[in-house]
Amino acid sequence: MAPLILRPSSPAHGGASVARDDGKVWLVSYALPGEVVEAEPRGRQGGVAVAATTRVIEASPHRVNAPCPYFGDCGGCQLQHAAYAHQLALKRQVVEEAWARAGLRLPPDAAVLGMDDPWRYRIRGEFEAVAGGGGWSFGFHRMRSHSVLAVDSCLIHDIRIEHALPAFAQAANEMRLTGLQNLLLTVEPQGRGLLWRMRFQGREPAWPRDDFAHRVAELLPESTLLDDAMTLELWDLTFRVRSDTFVQTNYRQMLVLYRTALDMLQAKAEERVIDLYAGIGTISVAAARDAGGVTAIEENPHAVQLGRLNARINSARVEYLPGKVEAVLKGIRLGRFQAVILDPPRAGCEPAALAELIRLGAERIVYISCEPSTHARDLMRLVQGGYRIRRAAIVDMFPQTYHIESVALLERS
Repeated sequence: MAPLILRPSSPAHGGASVARDDGKVWLVSYALPGEVVEAEPRGRQGGVAVAATTRVIEASPHRVNAPCPYFGDCGGCQLQHAAYAHQLALKRQVVEEAWARAGLRLPPDAAVLGMDDPWRYRIRGEFEAVAGGGGWSFGFHRMRSHSVLAVDSCLIHDIRIEHALPAFAQAANEMRLTGLQNLLLTVEPQGRGLLWRMRFQGREPAWPRDDFAHRVAELLPESTLLDDAMTLELWDLTFRVRSDTFVQTNYRQMLVLYRTALDMLQAKAEERVIDLYAGIGTISVAAARDAGGVTAIEENPHAVQLGRLNARINSARVEYLPGKVEAVLKGIRLGRFQAVILDPPRAGCEPAALAELIRLGAERIVYISCEPSTHARDLMRLVQGGYRIRRAAIVDMFPQTYHIESVALLERS
């Protein structure tokens, strides 16, 4: 098929831009709205034709040279070719359009909170294992592909994670490990700790784990290798984090996100707050400093165990109710909670959970989301259930990528 000449007009969630050609809609990767590009068709995605930019004919004034040598091949970043201020503008437009499709209007004063330095921000990374001629290495999936690209640098990860990759590969090669699947690394923002977890294809075999860890530790004298849990400090609070529990990967922006959410929540000493999808309790414990008490709901048993520990470490008035949000909410009586924090996974809330939330009738809900389309959908259901959107903000947790975190405050009308 001959290359296409396309002029994208608007951003799409996913990092591509939308172009129309003879009535046909294209999602064009590595192109910015307003540019003219030559693009190569790459099949379909979700019923829409996809193309990749091969040459820029008329460049946007916002286009920059991507600093990463893997950009365009690696699937990890989608926006390194856009100046950072423009990335923020594109993300705001994506959120506005997602809200508009759901029948909502993003408040015009909704701030987009970016980073002063949008690099080296990730404290956690998951790297796929690649077996090559020279032995094991680690990398990322290529764009829209199951094949893995080996990397020896990544500009959005903490430099200690980048330094650790060749050490883990070298130890795996020296010990002739087989069947590796991936490596999960998390660094302590303020400490020397490096939390690691290796996964194998299929069931984990018997392998010299202690010898392996000892060898990696020799190769990384500047880090303290941790295989169970690490410490995360948030303001004057201390949390224990494990590899099998969720943690915000951008530590610097986590502080911005949580401050934004807590400022919207405005919890008072006489109020009880409920935190849904609470994880290890980072927001629960922070909110408990202002509120009369926090009830945290979480279904992951490891997260519940850590959450209870974190509440004890910080002497916080937080109690955990384990289970699925929609099931636990059924047992809670009307009027018990005055404020709600909601931070569900990407898929958003189950309709049953939203129905229970509406039944409970809390005065305020602060809804944090990492997916604009499901955020907008759920916000609309809450609006239909008697809430009004008072404030919103977009927090850029993932510079250089298409991912977007947004927060909204709803009040019972």
